[in-house]
Amino acid sequence: MKQKDWLQDVYNHIEENFYDTHLPRVKKLVQQPSIAGTGEGIEECSQMVMDILKELGCKDIDREYFVHSPVVTGMLEADVEDAPSIIMYGMYDVQPADPYDEWTVEPFEGVIKDFPPYGESMVARGVANSKGPLVCFINAVESIKKVAGYMPINIFFIVEGEEEMGSESLIEYTKKYSDKLSKFDAVFLNGTRQDENGKPFIILGNKGMLFLDVEVTGGDWGGPTEVDLHSSNAAWVGSPTWRLVHALACLRDAEDNILVDGFFDDMVPLTEEDEHLTQRMIDVFDENMYLNKRLHAKKFMKDLSGGDALRELLWHPTFNIAGIWAGYQGPATKTVLPYKANAKLDIRLLPNQDADDIYDKIRAHLDKHGFEDVKLIQRQGGKYAKTDSSTQAAQAAIMAMDNSGLEGGSPWPIFPGHGPAYLFTSEPIGIPFVSYGLGKSGRIHAPDEWFTIEGMIDNEKSCSAYIYYLEKIHNESKNK
Repeated sequence: MKQKDWLQDVYNHIEENFYDTHLPRVKKLVQQPSIAGTGEGIEECSQMVMDILKELGCKDIDREYFVHSPVVTGMLEADVEDAPSIIMYGMYDVQPADPYDEWTVEPFEGVIKDFPPYGESMVARGVANSKGPLVCFINAVESIKKVAGYMPINIFFIVEGEEEMGSESLIEYTKKYSDKLSKFDAVFLNGTRQDENGKPFIILGNKGMLFLDVEVTGGDWGGPTEVDLHSSNAAWVGSPTWRLVHALACLRDAEDNILVDGFFDDMVPLTEEDEHLTQRMIDVFDENMYLNKRLHAKKFMKDLSGGDALRELLWHPTFNIAGIWAGYQGPATKTVLPYKANAKLDIRLLPNQDADDIYDKIRAHLDKHGFEDVKLIQRQGGKYAKTDSSTQAAQAAIMAMDNSGLEGGSPWPIFPGHGPAYLFTSEPIGIPFVSYGLGKSGRIHAPDEWFTIEGMIDNEKSCSAYIYYLEKIHNESKNK
């Protein structure tokens, strides 16, 4: 069957087989708990992923252990010569389901119910993040094999079980097999890339991340050193809590400006492509949707609006206090002068900022302002990732999106979130990263995580379209 014929036939096959075959696969996988943080169900779920890959026809299926949960891999070979070769990256671990009493269904049953205003949906932990998209991609590939009669591209599956706790094993895996992985054309992550208004989008990269723990205790500067004191002593003993507040205030001011010396030095100017993709996003940007439906906020920072607000989201680093605590936090009152105060920071970085370098600059800035005693601990983080939209991998996603029948789609040149994409885009692997896939979902990491049934069908179709256009672009490039 010629390539130009099979895409619509695959769409028809997906619709005809979804409820009897495809949906039960999604349900079966989400019914298996797989909590990376506790290890619950990890072995069983990784085996299930191996079984699914075997059923698909993958070869060299393996389960390799590094730190905690195993990395599952398998190779699905193309049936044509000189075919495109991609890595399909996915994950089988999920967040814990607590608080259980806030769920309207059992979190690991895969219940299908009406979920206003989105309609019929599967409500389960991991259905959106990210077992549903993983199985939907596999369902799409199976449909292509059956309908087209051949496999048009090579796909190497890498499915990890530690994404929710920093991808430590994936880090080790990519180090060990960097030479092998660098020979692939791109890495693809299937997701639910439609906003609340149904507009599709593509992710071509994401910001880097630096996590910091900050701790202040009493010491040479003053303050209690071993135990909390009665708060009457605040008249003559220094407060670690106030010292933490002042230390944080020297890093970012009341106008939301980052004050760390040299923080912006390594940032690179936007390219012409960055400007083009940003403007494409601005042209379809719905400020009210973001404020009212997604953020539930009255306004943006710095009184920004429209395109200026979107530019800030994309092209400005963040310096966020994720948590801050000290002393008594129970009911009624307790008059104490705490001997210790803590904060957690997450800092999102842009090209070419480096997490280790930014840590050093923050340390130096605190020392310069008299806060040498403030303890600063660097936790896990990672580099930014960025893919040129002219690559075949990106162009295939753009063509799939632009031909989806949905309006207002846009590729994100960089996504404000963070993920392990940098492990593939950075040297020594250095290949493009693309994340795409239709479908609406929500409440990721929260009770009543959901993925619409219609969205699953659309997601399988969009994965099929991505493979179709990747083959098409690849073949056209050979004939030039």
